[in-house]
Amino acid sequence: MRINNRKKKGVAAIITTITLGSLIFVISLATTIIAFYANQNAASNRNSLKSYYAAYSGIQDTLLKLERNKDYSTDFNLTIYDTDDVTVSISSDSGQATITATSTVSSVTKKLQSVVDIDTTTGLITPTSTTELTL
Repeated sequence: MRINNRKKKGVAAIITTITLGSLIFVISLATTIIAFYANQNAASNRNSLKSYYAAYSGIQDTLLKLERNKDYSTDFNLTIYDTDDVTVSISSDSGQATITATSTVSSVTKKLQSVVDIDTTTGLITPTSTTELTL
């Protein structure tokens, strides 16, 4: 009778060990997968912010050029993170200019547009709106 009882206890211990080991493995695997995707999401957010602020710096650079020359209307490229990663275009109408800056950082593209009023007598530049455009 004692020998039969010991065998049952050994089988129960093996089943318990395998079950707990499998549970720990599944939890570890799930944690690793969640950490991987969280890291990917953080990198994507970082690239999105880099692209946004690179485009914004293109608009700021154009505002400086307009302050120096109120008739400025030449499109140009700007290097922030990589060679020519910001493309800026400007279109001027009577007393108003529209600046469009497009930036690409690691396949994330952002496009910003700013409308500015230009006083023809004083040369004062007043930004009226800056919006992010959808691509």
